[in-house]
Amino acid sequence: MATNQGDKSTVSTSGSYGKSSAVMDFLGCSYRATVRLFKGLPSRIANYIKRKIKEYRNRPKRTDISRVYVVVGYTTKKRVDEKFNAERRMMIIRRGLLALIFILILFIAINRFTEMINYGELSQIFGVNSWDEVVENDPFADRTTPSTVAVTEMTEST
Repeated sequence: MATNQGDKSTVSTSGSYGKSSAVMDFLGCSYRATVRLFKGLPSRIANYIKRKIKEYRNRPKRTDISRVYVVVGYTTKKRVDEKFNAERRMMIIRRGLLALIFILILFIAINRFTEMINYGELSQIFGVNSWDEVVENDPFADRTTPSTVAVTEMTEST
């Protein structure tokens, strides 16, 4: 389909006007939304603070980390206490098993590392073949300090 020169000029003018109009519409919309956001911000903050204060005041008093049950509906205090005790036992069991697993992992790691150590090489590195050599060269083994001697002499004379 052939277009004449007049159609091309109108299309190009309306196209450029449409793009600038869309940008202006977008900027105007963004401005109005931003103004509305900032106008409503103080009341939203105040409502949030009031709601949190009300939630804090209406919470049941807690003395430990366990859950606090509010008796609602057709339950009894005995049933709530049984559930509380069951959860407490499970928490103790979980902590015990966690400690046991940690101790087992530590034991296995120590066992693996001691198997990898070559004590013959270590004795060559440090120049010690046995514990007897370490103990026999102890400079403090047979010595006594003068204060110790004086105390023993005083106790013997009395």
